[in-house]
Amino acid sequence: MKKYNILIFLFSFLYPQNTVSDDIISFIDSLNNKTMVLLVDSSEHKTKLSILDDKIYFDTFSANNDIVTIEGNEIKTYDFDSQVIIIESADETFLDLFYKQGLLKYKITNTDIKNSLSLITYSLDSRVLVIEFDNTLKQIISIEIQDEDISLLSAKVIDIIKFDMPFLANDFASWQILDWRD
Repeated sequence: MKKYNILIFLFSFLYPQNTVSDDIISFIDSLNNKTMVLLVDSSEHKTKLSILDDKIYFDTFSANNDIVTIEGNEIKTYDFDSQVIIIESADETFLDLFYKQGLLKYKITNTDIKNSLSLITYSLDSRVLVIEFDNTLKQIISIEIQDEDISLLSAKVIDIIKFDMPFLANDFASWQILDWRD
């Protein structure tokens, strides 16, 4: 019996099993230089969440003609209707979980695994994050972020494509800049 326990221990040590949480972190880490096409709040407008190195691009152009970039504690909103760039600062945003290792700040509060789908609930202070994850495809299929019971984002992942942010080619020299940083 002791030899059997030792073999099981050695096997589990040599061939560790990833948990769903590990798979979600690996998926998020793999998003660098990619764009997730999202369907937000069941609307017909597609939203793009793109990640390039340490910068997040949140493209809601099809819904409200805005594109937001987040880098460190700087948030820039490009308002294409008013041709204004609004610069703000924030210690954190609800999209910080998409930074490399950003999800590690969250604590898992519930795990529900059924067949090939997992529903993982995380929390960070007053924020609740619910991720639906396809265990077979090893990718997030939906995400919901709430803060104090207010929905900040509820989206289904439609597609994952190579980095797609054509607005970077625009010339913003003539745009007004509102700097609201601290």
